[in-house]
Amino acid sequence: MTPGRSLAASVVALGFAGTIAAPLPANAAPLPCAQSNNYAAQSGAEALRIDKLEIHSGDRGDGRPVIKDKSKQGTGGKSAADGILRSGATSIDPTTDSDEGADTISEGIGVLGETALGSVDPRTKSGPGAEPSRGGRGGGGEADQDTPADEGKAAHKTTGHGTAGGERAGDESDSGARDDDETAGGEGDPVSGRAGAGSKGADSKDAGGKAGAKSARAKTVVVRGVGVGEARAALIGPAEVKSAAVARILDGKADGKPSWIKPVTQQAPPSHDKADARSVGGGKVGPLEIGSGEISAHAKWDDGWVCGESSGEAARSQSAVRGAAILDGALLRVPEKLAGLSTTALEGRGKSVQSVASATVTAGRIELAGGRVKVRVLRAPSLVASMSWAEGGEVKYAPALIEVSGDGIPTKRLSAAGESAEFTLQPDRRASEGGLLDLGPGSLDSGSELALPRVPGVPDVAVPPAIGDKSADSAPPAGSMSVRVALGEVRKEKTGQAVAARATAVSVSVEQTGGKNKSDREKPGHGGSYQGGFSSVSLDLALGLMEAAAVAPEREAPGRPVGGGGGLPITGPQVSGVVVGGATLLATGVLAVVFGVRRRRTRQ
Repeated sequence: MTPGRSLAASVVALGFAGTIAAPLPANAAPLPCAQSNNYAAQSGAEALRIDKLEIHSGDRGDGRPVIKDKSKQGTGGKSAADGILRSGATSIDPTTDSDEGADTISEGIGVLGETALGSVDPRTKSGPGAEPSRGGRGGGGEADQDTPADEGKAAHKTTGHGTAGGERAGDESDSGARDDDETAGGEGDPVSGRAGAGSKGADSKDAGGKAGAKSARAKTVVVRGVGVGEARAALIGPAEVKSAAVARILDGKADGKPSWIKPVTQQAPPSHDKADARSVGGGKVGPLEIGSGEISAHAKWDDGWVCGESSGEAARSQSAVRGAAILDGALLRVPEKLAGLSTTALEGRGKSVQSVASATVTAGRIELAGGRVKVRVLRAPSLVASMSWAEGGEVKYAPALIEVSGDGIPTKRLSAAGESAEFTLQPDRRASEGGLLDLGPGSLDSGSELALPRVPGVPDVAVPPAIGDKSADSAPPAGSMSVRVALGEVRKEKTGQAVAARATAVSVSVEQTGGKNKSDREKPGHGGSYQGGFSSVSLDLALGLMEAAAVAPEREAPGRPVGGGGGLPITGPQVSGVVVGGATLLATGVLAVVFGVRRRRTRQ
């Protein structure tokens, strides 16, 4: 080989070697996926929520009706009211119905407003410095000595349940209130603070009786924003806590029931194989009674989820109680299991992966107005929100299917959001007056939110109204009760790559308008002198309050490469310099070979 050919071959070889062997650009720390870890979701479910419960005591007038039943005289003061108050000593069972001591709803609520309103709302409880008033003596026993301002307190002391503001009866057992067996001789009445029939105190119009009539007019109970069976779950890919679940029995404040409020919580990473669970005992606080319950929380995590390599459920929480009642079922009773369930998950693979949040509530049977209106849940409601990087977001809401019926009420099915059924009922002796009087000790109030990681970028969604739009003539006539049941609607919002929704499964409204109870004046035994009235009651609640939200990564801008360096700097030589250098050497070698061949041919 001539020297010219050798030089040309060397240049060509060097050009090829430079192009092939030059180091390629490298990522500082390459990631298996870009931006997929921005997936997030959150969900929540509340089985029952009291939006508003208001009880306004009726005008008790100047006296209580005297039951002229000679067979009950000399029984130690154990009047009908005493029997009703003693009914609180029975075991707690939300599924038990009892007609013992029954009277009209209007009478029961009227007595309730005077006896135990202070035990529900701290704003109505009496102060410790209240002056007692003597109601006289009867039959060798001393009558109830508490002032009307303390009537609710004395009533609970008599039954051994507790006092206003959550105090126990035993704490003040020597403060002047007497047990029922100390009021022997005549018709003792611890509710109104009057002595029994045939006693001197019953015939005298003392200052205590007059004060009782005045104080009863001013008492009101208000309970708002209290929920039962709350469960929440969250998934946040870019956060340190990527998955969390939390559940509790009561969304509120309840005196003497810390286990109802204490949540069970679990978070990941690390991932957990089993859920944290706890059993909670039932009981009664104020107007609310619930059965025993169970709460559980389960959080898992897999790093492959956010990269689309795998999918699965990240968090699940549940809160369930075995029955619930308001005012011992005179307004509402749920005799079967009542539960809220919420989950978050990542589904799909690759670009089709999506964040999913779901919530549902289960309840079998519901009784309203002392059982005269019955609601059966034939299909549980569900709310699902999902968001995908490629396909966008979606909200799916399946309303509950319920059947409404009752005595003298035609059966009606509600299946579409917004459908409703409304009834007007007259007072019925089948409703237990004892249930209306038997309030539990302590106060009930709204609480604080659960400590759960917040998902960024979720749009705000207004909570659907508890009962929707009531008809203009929905207010019941004086002395009657109106009941309205409606299927709630869903509300949703979408912002960028985030979607959120809230829904109320079933809305319930129970309302009774107060007024003069004229019929009682004509009843045998009332003596025609009872100038009393009955209370106004208003209850708005939601059965199944659900919410769900999902977030996905933002879509790539046009022309922007996907999966380059994961947002990290790129190291190594410039690609353009290597390409130009190699091409130059290659061209030089080719020219050298061509000129060498032509020169040889010329010589020949």
